Amino acid sequence: MKQKKSFSEILVSLEDAAARKVAGKLPAWSGIDIDLPGSLALEQCSSSAAAAYKAGLAKERAGGRLDCVCDITGGLGSDSAAFAAEAGRLLYVERNPRLVEAARKNFRALGLRNVEFRCEEVGPESELPECGLIYADPARRGDTGRKLFRLEDCSPDIGTLAPFLLDRSPMLMVKLSPMADISVLLGSFGSVLREIHVVGLGGEVKELLCLLQRGNRSFDGIFAAELGAAEGGGDEIFFFRPREEQSAPLLLAGGLSPGQVLLEPVSCMLKSGAFRLPCVRYGLGKLAPSTHLYIAESSGLPPAGLFRRFMIKEILPLNAASLRELKSRRLRADVSARNIRMDSAELARRLGCVSGSLHVFGCSTACSGNVLLLTERIV
Repeated sequence: MKQKKSFSEILVSLEDAAARKVAGKLPAWSGIDIDLPGSLALEQCSSSAAAAYKAGLAKERAGGRLDCVCDITGGLGSDSAAFAAEAGRLLYVERNPRLVEAARKNFRALGLRNVEFRCEEVGPESELPECGLIYADPARRGDTGRKLFRLEDCSPDIGTLAPFLLDRSPMLMVKLSPMADISVLLGSFGSVLREIHVVGLGGEVKELLCLLQRGNRSFDGIFAAELGAAEGGGDEIFFFRPREEQSAPLLLAGGLSPGQVLLEPVSCMLKSGAFRLPCVRYGLGKLAPSTHLYIAESSGLPPAGLFRRFMIKEILPLNAASLRELKSRRLRADVSARNIRMDSAELARRLGCVSGSLHVFGCSTACSGNVLLLTERIV
């Protein structure tokens, strides 16, 4: 019979779990005695990698020098800490007094002495100093805990506040949900929207960043950034202007054969909306107009940080006989469905696969119809 844990043992196990989460998400904070006011604050804060990306971006766009940054939604403070490390002065503003208290303690432990703290909710009547950058990460949960994606539903409503904030700073950076619609954002912010950054980490989109600039007249473009994915540990970035994607020709793969390299874009590439342009830039063939998988048609390959690579071992028609035949092999393989009439979970069930070193793609192609591609990951 399993022995029940005492209350003190449960507390210790919870503290250990929180410490592991901090070490994974905020490695620079893991060696200090931090004040963590609840798991939600840790869940909602940016990772160290994402915070560093934002601070570096802000400094670069400011011409290499940030005198003052104002974070109007301070939260646990991971973004504020990254900005404070790059700026001469940081104003941390947060409406939750418990989070302000925790941030004061944590910033002292981190050795950040250039920070001023305020406990208030920023609105059009707030007194903010003139600064080089204002940063906002609007709350994306409703009163019932439901996740919110529309700009106007978040708190504060940055769409309404933007003119006031841009009166106090030439640049406004806004962090939004990975689920936010890029086309909607382009319309919501208007001409002051300078850039959108789709920030990915570990193959997953973590956040969208909108950079607004006072007096801006045209949208520069979209950055798909996979953090830490470049050779040497740098960030792998794909930049494009929407008109480039719109005017890019649709280049389809001429055929499929074993030994070819299949390329699957990471999530930040897919979210960015760059579907045709990679074919032009890297010499790729798309499997079908709505199948976002590619074949390397030239000797070169696109950056591994932006495209997962697979060697095609076998090609089978997607039909009942092939499904039965592959199921009989009891493959240890991950499974993905792309642009066919079943999802990945259903295809995996019908193949009887368990996760392993191989990967089966069920997909629609322009050259061979619906197929099953048995592949092996190239690391």
